[in-house]
Amino acid sequence: MRDALLIVKKDLLTEFRKKESIVSMVFFGFLLLVILNIAMGIGRELDGEIAAGILWVSIIFSAVLGLGRVLSQEKENRCIDGLLLSPVEPEQIYAAKTMVNFIFMVVAEVVLIPAFFVFYGDRFARHLPMLVVVVLLVNLGFSTVGTLFSAITAGTRRNEVLLPLLLFPVITPLIALAVKVTGSLFEDVPYREYSSWLYVIAAFGFIFSGVGYLLFDYVIKEG
Repeated sequence: MRDALLIVKKDLLTEFRKKESIVSMVFFGFLLLVILNIAMGIGRELDGEIAAGILWVSIIFSAVLGLGRVLSQEKENRCIDGLLLSPVEPEQIYAAKTMVNFIFMVVAEVVLIPAFFVFYGDRFARHLPMLVVVVLLVNLGFSTVGTLFSAITAGTRRNEVLLPLLLFPVITPLIALAVKVTGSLFEDVPYREYSSWLYVIAAFGFIFSGVGYLLFDYVIKEG
């Protein structure tokens, strides 16, 4: 994993110098929270499932903004060719880019989740420890699938449009499960009643990490 970690370090240093992806992700997610708060009625008490839907809409849509940049910047000036010619396996590149996307999501969520509690009620904050587990599992599934599809669309003329069109049909079950589990959590439903959905979310991430690991070599070279 040493080579993969070097790529992660390079991407993080590049991002934290410019702060393009992180700032746009946080700003867009925060803007969604504000708009939805106004639409639902400021100060109105929401039930758990609606609140969960609002939270995941802001997280997922903000994450898509950062997803396209991670590999598209490698396609600029054909930097990806240099990576492929280096003694780094394509699978290591995939692992590195997945970790970078995962980290970007976590950084954005560190801002968005507290903002969600401020706008929609701190009564949801008492579920924070279990919410962190759900968020990390969903991040795994999203970043593994998103990295694979961003490799497919990177370098195309309509990358920003094509990526969501390909990505959302695949991750819709993941989003639905995330909303269901988070809604159950907010409604104080016993763990045993939603634990099976949580296992499916975990399985989604591990299965697609394997799929991406196997297919990335063909995808990146064809791209």
